[in-house]
Amino acid sequence: MNARFQKSLFSLTAAIAIAPSIVFAHGKLESAEPAAGSSVSTVTSPLRMTFNEELEPAFSTAHVTDAKGNAVSTEKAKVDNTNPRSLTVNVPKLAAGTYSVEWSVMTHDGHKTKGRYNFTVK
Repeated sequence: MNARFQKSLFSLTAAIAIAPSIVFAHGKLESAEPAAGSSVSTVTSPLRMTFNEELEPAFSTAHVTDAKGNAVSTEKAKVDNTNPRSLTVNVPKLAAGTYSVEWSVMTHDGHKTKGRYNFTVK
C-alpha cells in the first residue's frame, strides 16, 4: 500500500471508531409531561422534560408560550435535584389552546442541545 492510501484508511478507521461517541454525546429529550404532540384536558405544574444525560443546571432552560407567542412560564426552569436528567418549568393553570415548549440544555460533558415541541389543552 502506498503511504497516501494508508493515511486515508487510518483516517477513515479513526472516524468510524469515534462516530458512536459523537452520536450519543448530546442530550436528547426522552420524554415530556405533557408529551410532545399530545392533547390533554389539564396540565399539572410543573411541566417535566426528561433527557438521556445529566444536565448542567446553570445552562439548561425552558420557556412555555401560548399560540400567540406570549410567555406563560411563571418561573425560571430548574434541573430537578433528585433527578439531574429532568428539567421542570412552572406554569399557571392553562386555558384551552396550543402551547409551545422551547428548551435548551447543556449536559455535564459540555454539549448543548435545543428543541421545541407543542401540546394542546382541550
